[in-house]
Amino acid sequence: MSKKVLVISLLAVASFFVSCSDKQSETKPVSQVVLPQSQPIVPVMPFTAPSKSNITVEKATTYAKASNGLVELGVKWSERIDNAKDFEKIQILNAYNVARDQLCARAGLQGGIAEFNWITNVALKNPENRNAFEKAGFKVK
Repeated sequence: MSKKVLVISLLAVASFFVSCSDKQSETKPVSQVVLPQSQPIVPVMPFTAPSKSNITVEKATTYAKASNGLVELGVKWSERIDNAKDFEKIQILNAYNVARDQLCARAGLQGGIAEFNWITNVALKNPENRNAFEKAGFKVK
């Protein structure tokens, strides 16, 4: 009889441990981390300034879209740069330059930030482009 009591006791203890481990796995479901989807890299073509500084309304509109995006990008990244430690700032600035290039290319400026800068420094100053920029929503003085 003592063997039966011992076997029953062992089975009761074993079933207790099995039931406890089952309850723990039921109460703690495995959560999955959802990572943000990254965008594919857009190729940025080398930019060569054209011989004439005239641009089309479509190019001025693309420039306006890129300009708006660059302002928003600058606001977001400036906080990151300001809060970074000194040794991280160079990496963040390099990533920011890549982000500006990508934004311009995605907006339609195939030459990236170099094309944007050319439009800003050359085409925007050409009085013949005034109509194109005004149609794109810019006030040209």
